[in-house]
Amino acid sequence: MEKHKIDYKGLEGLYDAAREGSGGICRTECALLEESISASFSMFFSLEGKEKLDDRRQYLLALFYRNCVYLSASYRLVREGMLDPAGNNMRTVFETIIWQYAYLTDDGVYSNYREMAALDGEKLGLIKGGKWSNTKERALENLRRKYSFQKMLKALYSKEHYERLFYSQYWAFCQKSHSSIFGINHNTPTMGMGTTLDSSAGELRGNLSAALYLSAENITCFLNCFSQLLPQERIDGALATLNGINRSIPPSLSLAPDTKALPFQLKFREV
Repeated sequence: MEKHKIDYKGLEGLYDAAREGSGGICRTECALLEESISASFSMFFSLEGKEKLDDRRQYLLALFYRNCVYLSASYRLVREGMLDPAGNNMRTVFETIIWQYAYLTDDGVYSNYREMAALDGEKLGLIKGGKWSNTKERALENLRRKYSFQKMLKALYSKEHYERLFYSQYWAFCQKSHSSIFGINHNTPTMGMGTTLDSSAGELRGNLSAALYLSAENITCFLNCFSQLLPQERIDGALATLNGINRSIPPSLSLAPDTKALPFQLKFREV
């Protein structure tokens, strides 16, 4: 094989080595993430198909499941050293949890979401049939603009909490999601460009901590949405998982809205 040329099998070998190395360097974080992701999927399957779920909670459960999938993908990407792509998934989870709380606590936001989802669902079929109009497109865009993400943040959190959340946590996830070509994150393996797994240990650990933070917030959101449908032993198990995470990651702001009355406004990681 020519010098500097690498086949796909060789690439897989590099990523496999990164996965094995990161598991050794960040053993505690990896074990906690695997536990929390498994627990999250178990919680989802315990409610999937339940007849007593109304339409709103079916939507919330579907979003929770999507968060579980995205967190699983983030974990796999971080383990293999693909940190920037993992950041895209983590930002999506962060934003989705905010929207879940908005749909849970605000009838107007939820109604707008249902209307938007129905129109969006029709769009592809109507385009194929040549029946999608500028009027429908404007109506869809108006629905999207009615409740922006920033507007939701300001509605769910006090001014102080919003400013700290937006300019710290959310900014960090945005930076990871749109990192520059000059390498805000050290993606490994770097195919001979000089960065070793050991030198990236801090970056790996930081990304795993971010995934743990989101996993804890995802479980907390699940409890806020569905605790009345869960047996106490499942709630206790979820809280035990949260306690394990909270003892292992830096203090952070909770995503549970501080302007809404919720059963699980956990503050374990509060700054």
